[in-house]
Amino acid sequence: MSLLRVILTVSLLPIAGTAFAATKYFPERQPACLACHGENGTSATPETPSLGGISEFYALLQLVEFRDGNRKSDIMREVVKGMTDDDLRAAAKFVGQQPRPAPPEEKGDPERMKRGADLVEKNRCNQCHGKELLGGEQMPPLRHQREDYIQKSLLAYKTQTRIDDRAAMSEIAARLSETEIGDLAHYLARLPN
Repeated sequence: MSLLRVILTVSLLPIAGTAFAATKYFPERQPACLACHGENGTSATPETPSLGGISEFYALLQLVEFRDGNRKSDIMREVVKGMTDDDLRAAAKFVGQQPRPAPPEEKGDPERMKRGADLVEKNRCNQCHGKELLGGEQMPPLRHQREDYIQKSLLAYKTQTRIDDRAAMSEIAARLSETEIGDLAHYLARLPN
């Protein structure tokens, strides 16, 4: 992310205790967030990320990217269209309060889980996404994210149809085969607690 964009994005961060004076659209659009991304931080919608565990800061970065057209999604572009900075801060705060998704009830295939663990180690996923793959201020959590969404995202990075400030992701995904992407997504979605 360029220094200017970091400065501009950080300037959007909420100040503790400050009410969002100009939340013009978020209250009426919040049900749309839940309809796609699910209640309690867990998405039931195919290829749509669970928002639980995403930091308020990271959520704000992504919402600004969607609103400014730097991250592509027709649905998200419509949801954030015309939103004020206060709307985006309120939405980010809402996302930051969502509980982390629980691991799926079904256990992963042992061979795929082993290959996925090896791929996490080989590609150093836990350096950026955290030791437990729970994300951080500027990185999303990977642990218990929807398998199909992880796969979709990695394929988009691999084919460079998702181009953003995460150049490292494009570089890493370019080296992965589609089978490896599938194994990695399988592993991350099914990690035990």
